[in-house]
Amino acid sequence: MSKFWLSLVLTLSMAQSIAAPLLTGNDIVSGKPISLAQYKNQTVLLVFFSAGCTTCVYNFKLIREFYKANRASHFGVIGVGLDSKPGLFRSYAELVRATTPKDEQFPLLWRLGATHRDGFGELKNDSTVFVISKNGEITLKREGVIKDDDWDEIWTSLQAN
Repeated sequence: MSKFWLSLVLTLSMAQSIAAPLLTGNDIVSGKPISLAQYKNQTVLLVFFSAGCTTCVYNFKLIREFYKANRASHFGVIGVGLDSKPGLFRSYAELVRATTPKDEQFPLLWRLGATHRDGFGELKNDSTVFVISKNGEITLKREGVIKDDDWDEIWTSLQAN
């Protein structure tokens, strides 16, 4: 195989989506078990965040608007708190539940919780968003503010079979 073809094959294989790692835990407020596997055949926005993070607050505002508009499109959101203190994260989660309409709420897991398991590794930013396709593959990873073009990617993922 020529270097050109080998390079092309390697480039194409790297551009493909990768399978999403394991994610399980309990919702911090309800205690209900949550697993990424429950969202099979749905596009999922997996949002890692910290309470009080201004980028996280901004992203959540955009995510809630998108979630409201696309709920019927087999779309789910899971938030994973990165806070080191359980009391801080629980207070934040309870505030969100008290101030957010019920139909705009989604599970909030605490990454340091006893039941939490995930394979997403070390995150370099308090606001890290993964888009997981209906096929269970990571199609986008965004650290920091979600960009306008990212919403196009998310929309495309919603429309994919």
